[in-house]
Amino acid sequence: MKPARKSSSNAMTATLTVGPVGPLLLRMSLSMLIGFIAGAAYNVTDTYFVSRLGTAELAAMGFTFPIVMTTFGLVVGIGVGTSSVLSRLIGQADETGTRLLTLHALLLGLVVTVVFITAGWLALPKTLALLGADSETLPLALGYLRIWLAGMVFLVIPIIGKNAIRATGDTLTPSLILVADMGLNIVLDPIFIFGFGPVPAMGIRGAALATVLARAAALVASLIVLRRAKHLLVFERFAWRALLRSWGRILYIGLPAATTNLLMPIAGGLLTRMISAYGVTRVAAFSAGIRIEHCVVIPLFALGASLIPFLGQNWGAGRYDRVRQGLRIAFAACLSWGAVCALALASFSGILAPLFSRDDSVVRMLILYLSIVPVALAFRGISHSICSSLNAMGHSLHSTAATALRLFGLQLPLALLGSHLAGFPGLLVGVVCGEVLAAGVIFAWLRRLLRPARDRPQAADTVPTVTEPQRVEEPCRV
Repeated sequence: MKPARKSSSNAMTATLTVGPVGPLLLRMSLSMLIGFIAGAAYNVTDTYFVSRLGTAELAAMGFTFPIVMTTFGLVVGIGVGTSSVLSRLIGQADETGTRLLTLHALLLGLVVTVVFITAGWLALPKTLALLGADSETLPLALGYLRIWLAGMVFLVIPIIGKNAIRATGDTLTPSLILVADMGLNIVLDPIFIFGFGPVPAMGIRGAALATVLARAAALVASLIVLRRAKHLLVFERFAWRALLRSWGRILYIGLPAATTNLLMPIAGGLLTRMISAYGVTRVAAFSAGIRIEHCVVIPLFALGASLIPFLGQNWGAGRYDRVRQGLRIAFAACLSWGAVCALALASFSGILAPLFSRDDSVVRMLILYLSIVPVALAFRGISHSICSSLNAMGHSLHSTAATALRLFGLQLPLALLGSHLAGFPGLLVGVVCGEVLAAGVIFAWLRRLLRPARDRPQAADTVPTVTEPQRVEEPCRV
């Protein structure tokens, strides 16, 4: 293996291990928030233009959504694994290991792409039929997904590349890439869907092609930043043992993180099934309430995502004091933002609810929802921050177990109990109680995991520099 090379870039410097923690987390979270909003706008744009084609096309788009989101969740898990391991390597000032892991992560993305394309191409017709696609919507959904699958490499590599960039502490550049990606998609969507000049109208297939081309531009931008700005993409001499070791580290975090992404829609589906016993009006109110909540909880998700590179670098550098300080600030932010949102949603529920339905019974149920469930927002944010922190520090299995406990061990059983005792309002109270209890249990879990770190000597308040690469710290065994 080649020796570590000097670099004029600060990408190898653990920039997140020094300076005031609060302003640093605020800056990172605001940058991440830009990306989260752009990502949400991306889906809305595609849905808007496809809806202009007709009901069948819009329904076909709906059938593609579970497949796309499942794939996206798995790939994001690999991205989380990349960011976690890479940020700890940067914290240890392991320049050679950092460059090798970046390259190996991108190669892992290529392998994952080939597997997904092969499996997806064979399973698509049966999968769509199982989801309920009929003779009218099945060909439309297949046309969309086959183009989307063919260009899947343009989805996978940018996600991994942007997570590698975030591991350096730069959360703004990946968000700006996503904003530019979303802007290009807005331009290309009407051109390929409805036709323009020499470009023929392609309908729903045009939406897939526009997405692929926009993602291709994001891939190029990500690789340029990794190679020229961050000096992370360097082609070292190939070694199978190093490659497999890097893949093992990434997947140790990535597979549980991907599993966590899959647990949440499963739990949501079970909760929806439980609510369906009360009739379509309750389901409609619940669906609208979730969408309203999602809009206000995005800043907490951005904060959780920012914790991964911040805690990863400080954990790798031995700055356990900054780890604890960052967590305290994150928890305070979750409690403050959650309280403000809960109060605002309850106060303005009478104004918000009629915007989502003209049915008086749905409006009443939505007002009830907005008066009860948002109380859990702060505690959901705390649980999300803790799970992100566990991933950052290498405790990925604990993170997945904590999510499973929150959803299936507390939230769903308490919702079922509340439903049995007091009907639909009791179910909503059960959801809140589940979130509150889960946050307390997961917090105690985190304190137990961090206890060994409190007994270790703290590193100096300087940017770490070493002359030889160090191995990444293995996760603590509890």
